[in-house]
Amino acid sequence: MSPRAEAAWPFELGVGLAGDRRARLPAPGAGEPTRRLLRVFSHDPSRSRYDGAHLTLSIPYEPLTPGPTGALFVVEDVDQKTGTLTEPVDLDDHRLLIENGLSPSSSLPQFMQQMAYAVGMETYERFTVALGRDPGFGPLGGDAASDGRLRIHPRYMREDNAYYDREYGSLAFGYCKAENFAQQRSQPGSHVYLVLSRDIVAHEVSHALLDGLRPNFIRPTHRDVGALHEGFSDLVAIFLRFAQPELVRNAIEDSQGKDLDSKLLVEVGHQFGFDLIDGTNPLRTAILSPGLDAAVVDPKYSYQGNSEEHDLGAVLVSAVFEAFRRIYQRKTIKLRSMLEMTKQTRLPAEGIHLLANVATQLARRFLNIVIRAIDYCPPLHCTFGEYLRAIVTADTDLVPDDVIGYRDAFVTAFRRYGVIVPEVADLSEESLVWRAPESGQFRVPALDFRHLGLVFADGLCDWPADDEGRAVTRAANALGQAICRPERARDFGLVAPSRSVLPPRIASLRTVRRVSTGGEVRFDLVAEVVQKRRVREGWFLGGSTIIVSSDGRVRFAVGKHLDSRRRLAAQREFLKGQPGNVRDAAWDEHSVVAARLQRRIHLRR
Repeated sequence: MSPRAEAAWPFELGVGLAGDRRARLPAPGAGEPTRRLLRVFSHDPSRSRYDGAHLTLSIPYEPLTPGPTGALFVVEDVDQKTGTLTEPVDLDDHRLLIENGLSPSSSLPQFMQQMAYAVGMETYERFTVALGRDPGFGPLGGDAASDGRLRIHPRYMREDNAYYDREYGSLAFGYCKAENFAQQRSQPGSHVYLVLSRDIVAHEVSHALLDGLRPNFIRPTHRDVGALHEGFSDLVAIFLRFAQPELVRNAIEDSQGKDLDSKLLVEVGHQFGFDLIDGTNPLRTAILSPGLDAAVVDPKYSYQGNSEEHDLGAVLVSAVFEAFRRIYQRKTIKLRSMLEMTKQTRLPAEGIHLLANVATQLARRFLNIVIRAIDYCPPLHCTFGEYLRAIVTADTDLVPDDVIGYRDAFVTAFRRYGVIVPEVADLSEESLVWRAPESGQFRVPALDFRHLGLVFADGLCDWPADDEGRAVTRAANALGQAICRPERARDFGLVAPSRSVLPPRIASLRTVRRVSTGGEVRFDLVAEVVQKRRVREGWFLGGSTIIVSSDGRVRFAVGKHLDSRRRLAAQREFLKGQPGNVRDAAWDEHSVVAARLQRRIHLRR
């Protein structure tokens, strides 16, 4: 029987697929500026002004009401216990517009509001550039987030922690008194506000954005899933730091250009660690094992040697940052050799400037790679090995000729840290790249970009915001009709609906715009299809991420088969020793109130 003769199974469209609850940044109005300048701490208040402690961020301009409150973020400076609201800052006040906002302060609440908004916008814009679309937040639950905006509470609780809360669509930052071992610019008993750490704010905003890109990554079905959330968010924070040229120059002068291992670049949460944890270490670091020559790293720093999600996330960070360091060394080897030939005792200022430019541009590309790879990850149960495959596939897709060896650097670093890649013959690029559907590539004419009514503006590509989701709904229905069929089911991890199997659900359909290093622009669609099967513990999930070219060809199917006995057994084994709320979140996130706790992603354990 021909494929056309077989009817498609029933399928559903995901809640919010049409984007009616997705916040978007509006286009600048006539006569409005395009950028807003705001001052922030480059790290946190523990750094001296002479160490580049202050930074002026350039972020997209939008009209704001006091809070600040805009199209994407609502900053509410509320106290958790008392419900007291602190007077909000008005960044559209003419004086503050002229002066680039308030001066950095470690005690002024209005500056903390300003910093939360500024770093939030900085992080959001980097995701927008990497993905080629306005990413939005979500899924955000509860009435408080019905407009799709992310709430930020700068001084929410007296606690040495911070977290992203999907249930209430918010980020909550704590504060507490510095311990007796506090040093440098802090003293015992002084207040430490986590919202004043640029790293921590970027980390938490990244959690919210990643949850919007892959909602099922918050479901703890494998030990790597939570760790991927943590490591990914730390990587965003670290690579954002390279956007500050003065800081990078100071760091390169510190190491005399030999490596990017200066504490100025690799420490995450400096004040948090030195004032609140133990007085001797930052919250986390990008380098667990400094040497690059050994075949493997010390087992205590490896993938096999860690299980707690923050510690395991640090392994991911170190592997990616090692790849970054390797490429920096390759790209600067001639320049560093020339500088050494000058036989000066210290690097000249011109040399430091040239090396810093390379590091800054390279960090921007690595941040794009890290973020863009999420579009190539499976929709759930993603392991570090599969994230590596997503990195390799996304980069190969955009830059077929990898002259410098970016992908080789990633593979080498991940292997050194002991990351295992399942279901591949070896670690060659050919083996790691995701494949087309097993039944072969096929075309969905209705998904041809010429028929979708997409909007191209300011270098981005997205669905029209003013048609109430009709365009994306039509496209999602066309995709569902094409893939939810008996003859194509296995390609996408699906099985026939039954009493114990729910119909497949098209969870998302997004645009992808990518620009190669040579300036070539490419467009794709990326979709998620997810399906649930009833097992004795609750619901077991399967499905696929689908990459569709601009002419409607289904190019990749990154699947997690719903009938996989191996994956079901692995999930059961992982959850045996987990607390009840973790098991609830894995098998059925809506089963009990306790599962809501699992939808809070904390800064540290």
